[in-house]
Amino acid sequence: MDELIRKALFKPYLKLSKQSYGNQYDSLIECQNLLILHEGNSPTLAYFEAAIKNRFPGTACQLIDTSATPDITIDEGAAMVIIRFITPLWQREIEQNIDRLSRVVYFMDDDLFDPSALNSLPKEYRSKIIRRSAAQHRWITEYCDDIWVSTPYLANKYASLNPDIVPAKPSPLLLVAQRPVKIAYHGSSSHRDEKYWLRQVVEGVLALCPQASFEIFGEHDIYKLYRDLPRVSVLHPMNWQNYLAYTQSNQLDIGLAPLLDSAFNLARGPVKFYDFVRMGAVGIYSNCAPYSDFIEQNVNGVLLDNDPQKWIKALSLLVNAEQKRHKLAYNAREYAHSLIN
Repeated sequence: MDELIRKALFKPYLKLSKQSYGNQYDSLIECQNLLILHEGNSPTLAYFEAAIKNRFPGTACQLIDTSATPDITIDEGAAMVIIRFITPLWQREIEQNIDRLSRVVYFMDDDLFDPSALNSLPKEYRSKIIRRSAAQHRWITEYCDDIWVSTPYLANKYASLNPDIVPAKPSPLLLVAQRPVKIAYHGSSSHRDEKYWLRQVVEGVLALCPQASFEIFGEHDIYKLYRDLPRVSVLHPMNWQNYLAYTQSNQLDIGLAPLLDSAFNLARGPVKFYDFVRMGAVGIYSNCAPYSDFIEQNVNGVLLDNDPQKWIKALSLLVNAEQKRHKLAYNAREYAHSLIN
């Protein structure tokens, strides 16, 4: 019912209230200051930021994350570009400063004006988009000078709004393929405490090593724990047959085997060592049984006390020491084969 009510709020746009002059904007806009309002880091911002800035040559630009509370001073004559969504809190902020703004532009790269275009989307996602779009639908009509869109399809569909097409212009950095240093923790559900303990370690290494990426197995609670961190993949746990096939075909640089003090962990064996060998990785292990009597320090692995800062430091060093990683991984493989011969 809520979705039906929100859909009813969508009236076809005939024109923007402030666009009575027709389509008279210039492709290049002169102003003293540009504010780009966006919601967190997103593909839209990544692919269209440069294209939007190019419309305001020689203008100082400030990116403003609308997920935060408004805390800015809007200079007289500033221009503003709103990307996709604008919260009610920011709507009120703009209304209060509308006389100071030389131009307010709304940019979208999806069809957010027509709820019927969302019918094929999953219900939960569709409902969220309709709810958020309905909350700004009439506001855009009243307060925005121009509409910018990403494709000719959107421009043709909303031709009555005199939209301008702003094609994607990715940064060269978005086109560069990088081989990350892949780090993984493949603990089962019995290692829930270790996964929570590693959160601080993962965050610390990511901050120090932009080439590092992490992979961790976990259920939904683990996904929620790590979802705000960049370059972290949370995989659903696998049965042994699927895990064996996965690790036989996926290479790894560094494997993590933390063990916290618990009665259950006292009975564990050093099997993670063999998983790491199979994936071509060097392992970092808690300096306790079963690893303390199995791993030779800095020869076929690394032993560490369960101090997050020590793990962050050791991992950061290994991420930046490719030759050492290869040497330790080679020694681990040789040691593994010596045990079965």
